[in-house]
Formats: sequence, structure tokens, C-alpha cells
Amino acid sequence: MAVSGFSALAVLPVAAHAADALRPDVAKPLNDAQTLYRAHNYQGALAKIAQAAAVPNKTPYETYMVEEMRGAAAMAAGDNGVAAQAYESLLSSGQLKGADEQQTTAALAGIYFQQKNYAQAIRVAQRYQKAGGTDSQMATLLVESYYLSGDYASATRLLNASVDSQVRAGRAPDEAQLQLLGTCAQHANDQTAYRGALEKLVAYHPKQSYWDDLLHSIRSKPGYLGALDVDTYRLRRATGSLTSADDYMEMTQLAIVAGSTAEGKQVIDQGFSSGVLGHDAQSDREKRLQALADKRAQSTTDQNGNTIAPFDAAFNQVFAGQAKDGIATMEALIAKGGLAHPDLAQLRLGEAYYFAGQKARAVQAFKAVKGTDGSADLAQLWILVASKS
Repeated sequence: MAVSGFSALAVLPVAAHAADALRPDVAKPLNDAQTLYRAHNYQGALAKIAQAAAVPNKTPYETYMVEEMRGAAAMAAGDNGVAAQAYESLLSSGQLKGADEQQTTAALAGIYFQQKNYAQAIRVAQRYQKAGGTDSQMATLLVESYYLSGDYASATRLLNASVDSQVRAGRAPDEAQLQLLGTCAQHANDQTAYRGALEKLVAYHPKQSYWDDLLHSIRSKPGYLGALDVDTYRLRRATGSLTSADDYMEMTQLAIVAGSTAEGKQVIDQGFSSGVLGHDAQSDREKRLQALADKRAQSTTDQNGNTIAPFDAAFNQVFAGQAKDGIATMEALIAKGGLAHPDLAQLRLGEAYYFAGQKARAVQAFKAVKGTDGSADLAQLWILVASKS
């Protein structure tokens, strides 16, 4: 991380009051230091500043000017140890206020970070923020200092706050920040934060690897309902994350088995129209599945000849272009009660609203999903997807 210093050597201030005057035996070596500094002779400047520092009985103002100039010259000379001591003296003097205090603390925090003195970097970066500093680089330095010092819980807390702030402001959270949040949360054994990071990664930066990690996390929970597998693929399809031939083939088959046959046909047709299917060694198998999906889309019975369950048939209507009727039936069946998996039904009602273009109602439906079988986890993901689309 780059550290930006400040140059107190540009011009010595003109004292407005006698109390702020520099005595000649202090002013002369400091003026000489200015000249050497401008000539890029930083070691020479430091030597002259040391002469001024050796003057006995300096006033607080003279000490302030000596340390301010020493810090700037030491930074330019690459002597971070001397610069740190000078800046610590300035901060402990109590004479720095506002922007001056922020600038000094930022420079000092950067020095400690470069020295890998993370405990001190944390202390000074916190002081910077308390002084009103808002530079995002300092926020990053603080997080990284926590991370590199092994305080993963504190890093997780700060990253969570930053990510939540970005979401509330309507911005997509930074991908690298979300990755770091996931890593810190794993080290801190904070499964809630880890899951939250993955959820936002797939919602805002959908990639196969993120989906794999998140779905593994959801599926590995005790009590996971296997029927939700097709719903995970619906999420991936909604975020444009179906990318491989296996993705399209697997989702098509799961949709057909679930009674969502019109959806199955849409998925396999999308696989062919996108160019993902029909060109590899298993193209014959892919074409056979497409033919099966076309046939099943015209049927009102499942693969065993049994009538498709009313709720599943109503959900299928949404993909068959009869969203209004399908949703009305789904709502009525949920209100009636008696469904084997009410949270799964509520999740799919939300999905029906989403695919019908009713995003606000979809979010309301997803918020009502409370199941511990994985349905609530998927509903939370859907809320993120529906809210940003």
C-alpha cells in the first residue's frame, strides 16, 4: 500500500504571533534544511534538522516545526523509522487538529503497515478514523492489518459493515472485498458471514466457482431437501450462470422430473440456441434429451404416467405462458394448506412471481420462506437477485 507523506519543508510558516516565532538558532538550520530538501539532499536536510532539534529549551512551537520537518525529510529519504518517531511526537503534542491530524495519522499508519507492525498500524488507523478521516485507503489498510495480524473476527466485522453500506447505497459490493470477507469469515469460523459473502458474490459477480462454493455450503447443511436442486439451477439461470453442457442437461432433467416440463423445454432449447449444446461428443444424447423435453412439455402426466401434482402443474403454467392462472392456483393451494413442503411451495411462488416479471411481489414471497431445509437460504439469494434486477 502506498504511503503519501506531506511536505512541511515547502515553506516555513510566517509566525502570526510572537509565541509562534522561531528563534534564530532554530530557524537558521531549518531554513538550511529547506534548501537541502529542495535540492533532494534529504540526508543533509535531516542533519540540519538534528541541529535545530539539539537547541535547548525549545518552545512547543519550535518542537512542533522540528518534528514536522523531520518527518517529511525522513519520509523522502526512505527512513521510515525516523519518520514514525517524528509523527508520533507530532501526534502526542496535541497541536494537530482537523486535516493536519488526519494527514499525519494516515502517513504514520502507512509507515507501520509497510514495516509489518500491524498492531501499531491498527492503532493509528483507528485514530485516523476517530479524527474524521474518510479515505477509503485507510479503511482498507485497517482491514488488511487485522487480517495480516490474524484478527479475522475484526476484519470480518469491518468488511461486513462496508459491504452492507454499499448494498444500502444501491451499489454492487466490490468483488475483491467480498472475496476477502469470505476468506476472513472462514478463518474466523463465522459461517453466517461466510454464507453472506458467497450470496453476494453469486448475486453481484456470478461465476461458476462462487456458485459451486455456495451450493456446496447449502447442500451440506443437515436436513437439506434434495428437491431444491432444481431451484438452485433456477437461480443460476436467472443470473446467467448456466455455462456448461452439463448445466443445461442437468437442469433440463431436474425440471422434467419436478413436473416443470415447459421450463425443461425452455432450458434445453436455450442450451442449443446459445451454442453450448449440439457440438460435442455427446451431441446425440443432448438431441435425445431435447426431443424428450419437447414431448414431455405436451403431457399432463409424469414419466410414470401419473398425473402431475396440482401445485407443480400450476407452477408449470408460469413457464407455459399462463402465469396469471398458474400463480392464482399456487396461491390458493398454499392458502388451503396441507402441502408436504410448505416452505418449498412458498419459495416456488416467489420464483413464479419473479419469472412473471413481478419482482416486488417475488421479494415479499421470498421473505416468507422460513424453512431450515435450505429453502430459506435460497430465498435469501432470490431476494438479492430480485432486488437488484
